[in-house]
Amino acid sequence: MNSRKLKVSVTNLMRKVFSRERFSAVLDVGVGEHGLYERGKDGDLKLDVWLESSPDGIRVKGKVGGVVSMECTRCLQDYGQELDIDVDEFYRRPGLSIVNPEGRTASHEIEVPEEDEYIVDEGIIDLNLLLNDYVMLGLPIKRLCDELCKGLCEVCGANLNEAECGCVIEDIDPRLAPLRELLDRKEG
Repeated sequence: MNSRKLKVSVTNLMRKVFSRERFSAVLDVGVGEHGLYERGKDGDLKLDVWLESSPDGIRVKGKVGGVVSMECTRCLQDYGQELDIDVDEFYRRPGLSIVNPEGRTASHEIEVPEEDEYIVDEGIIDLNLLLNDYVMLGLPIKRLCDELCKGLCEVCGANLNEAECGCVIEDIDPRLAPLRELLDRKEG
């Protein structure tokens, strides 16, 4: 996702250390194969956070809540997934070293790669990656429109939640098919 709404200027905050500013955005977000994507102009997912400046960067703390559109893994129908996620992340000023708990600079071997952390880039923090990370990690592993979703017929592909298709499904292990043939001969 690459929404302009989520690219926030923090130049003023960085000038006044230990100051706070509130940021909110409402988005229409869907979950796709490669993460979140923006579906339209208005939506049901709200990012509501406080941006707090410190000498080392900007802390982002708040909530992501609302509905995100996604596809059921059983019946492939779109549905809305409710979310309520706490957000607490730190955007580091570029070029600062990571300090260990003893107050010493961490060695280069244990330093976190820049692609795995959030960075203030030319006075702007990009909340797109943060939102994607928190929402994707907050989604259920089984993405079901309903716990009782019947899914699709494995023979004709009909949605079994809407109607029974009438297909006959024999649940036979293919390795046992020769035994089935012997039983059919004996009965016939």
